[in-house]
Amino acid sequence: MSVSPIDEPTTGDRLPAEEAGQPRGFFGFTVARPVGLGVAFLALIVVGVIAYQQVPLQLMPSGFSEPELNIWVPNPGSSARENEEKVARPIEEQLRTMAGIERVRSNSSDGSVWLQTQFSADLDLDLAKAEVRDRLERARPQLPDTVGEIDFWSEDADQLPIAFLGVLHGGDGDRTDFLLDQIVKPRLEAVDGVSKVDIFGVLDDSVRILLDEERTMAASLDVGSLIGRLNGDNFTLPLGEVDDGGQRYLLRSDMRFADEDEVEDYPIGGGLTIGDVGSVIRAKSVRNQLNRIDGDYSYFGIVRKESQANVVSTSRAMEVALRELEEDPRLNGEISFLEFFVQGRMIENSLVQLRSTAMWGGALALAVLLIFLRRIRLTLCVALSIPVSALSAITWEYFTGGSFNILTMTGITLGIGMLVDNAVVMVENIARHRTGANGEVLDGARAARRGAGEIALAVTLATLTTVVVFLPLIFMSSNPMARTIFGGIGIPLCVSLMFSLLIAVVFLPVVSARILGDRPAGLERGLGLLAPIGRIPGRLVEGLLHLLRWVGFGVATVLHSAGRLLLGLLAPRPAALAWIARAARLGAGLAVVWVALEVDRN
Repeated sequence: MSVSPIDEPTTGDRLPAEEAGQPRGFFGFTVARPVGLGVAFLALIVVGVIAYQQVPLQLMPSGFSEPELNIWVPNPGSSARENEEKVARPIEEQLRTMAGIERVRSNSSDGSVWLQTQFSADLDLDLAKAEVRDRLERARPQLPDTVGEIDFWSEDADQLPIAFLGVLHGGDGDRTDFLLDQIVKPRLEAVDGVSKVDIFGVLDDSVRILLDEERTMAASLDVGSLIGRLNGDNFTLPLGEVDDGGQRYLLRSDMRFADEDEVEDYPIGGGLTIGDVGSVIRAKSVRNQLNRIDGDYSYFGIVRKESQANVVSTSRAMEVALRELEEDPRLNGEISFLEFFVQGRMIENSLVQLRSTAMWGGALALAVLLIFLRRIRLTLCVALSIPVSALSAITWEYFTGGSFNILTMTGITLGIGMLVDNAVVMVENIARHRTGANGEVLDGARAARRGAGEIALAVTLATLTTVVVFLPLIFMSSNPMARTIFGGIGIPLCVSLMFSLLIAVVFLPVVSARILGDRPAGLERGLGLLAPIGRIPGRLVEGLLHLLRWVGFGVATVLHSAGRLLLGLLAPRPAALAWIARAARLGAGLAVVWVALEVDRN
């Protein structure tokens, strides 16, 4: 029976699709498209660099403290009782209608009211701020006209002041207060990103009565009684409310002295006034606190930033403004500044340390890879996965509304050692097929397809296993602060690992298919010198196992010899063994008697 030529199978029919020049599957698709994947890789790097430049830099992430809001209501010239009735209560009534609020505390004092609101842990603080702003606007018509601008802020870690500084001065206190209020504070608050500057230690204007001792004694003046009368006649007192034609009026009795002349004209009896027995002057008094630096009086300043401001750029601009103020001719060199803490400088130092750690870690990883792979181009490709994966994690933080902070740095730094694992396994398996370690030498493209296909599932499962370990720590904690800490470290770590997996599975096979090839003989001999170094770890392990074996053999020999010696000493003396047995029985009997006596006694 003859076979027709048309029925005879061809060579292409007998070979797999890959061998017939028709690569299929995921890796067949990716390896055959180096240009498209190269453009995607460059786009990934460009987006990462842009995100690195634009991501907010902070010391700690948002949500690192309890959800609280502080409200500051200034009401100049008012008494504590008046503020409690006319300011604190209307605001509290509005705040208590909010959902998720747990506690409201207020502190009314002369001239101001401070309120602290605490919310439930699962409430969005940004939403709470918006609702508090709405409630304050609703309460505004009920507040006195003297109430100024209401400030409220959160004590979140990302709202930490960007600077604490000391203000040194050697001139007159009155002039220094004027310069601080009129020049220093406006200049610092004009810095882009600075929201508020508080300076403590400024002296307030006060009125003092200086009594002449002789004239006071001649007038037989009772100073204690005079002080009581002055306090009783210098007051403000709320008088209630009046409704007239649908309009509501708040009444207040204001009996405070208007100026120094009224105080001097105050009668003290016998036709005399305070001006007859003393003088009334205006002097400076302590407003809130006194500070000393190196034994000299100084001021203490706190600089706060806007919520969305970049900490590093704002800190740099603030430091430039401080240097400009020290050289400002209007200050005449009377004021200098001493920075105790600058948050931007601390973040920059942390970034420098992170960069140094990453560079050393990458250099060591590069050296180890070069020793074991002995391929320069493959080693460089594997090492490139470290910065690209780290940039991708920062990109994730930027587009999800996060920030680059100490916890993010910690997570990325912890992941540096794991970022090359997937790439190492991938390129090693591809190189094994390329060099014919399995008995078949393949070209670069076929080695990349086959090597990547064999190992892709293994490296994917290994990476997902590592990522899954962090998920309970990140999402299963009921404490919001704990979630913030673990999420700040774990999320960048997991994201960088996932991007390292993406680079190893998608991009490295394409690169390996084109850079793997025969090396020049000189380069082969030079890199061959690294082979003995690569065998050092194996030899160390082998030597350690041999050492453990000989140590174990020696210990067993010593124990065996000791046992034989003991038996040799006891065997010829059966009487000694008998005495030992009798002593043991006697001890057991005494123990039983002692236990019985203890039981009877109890």
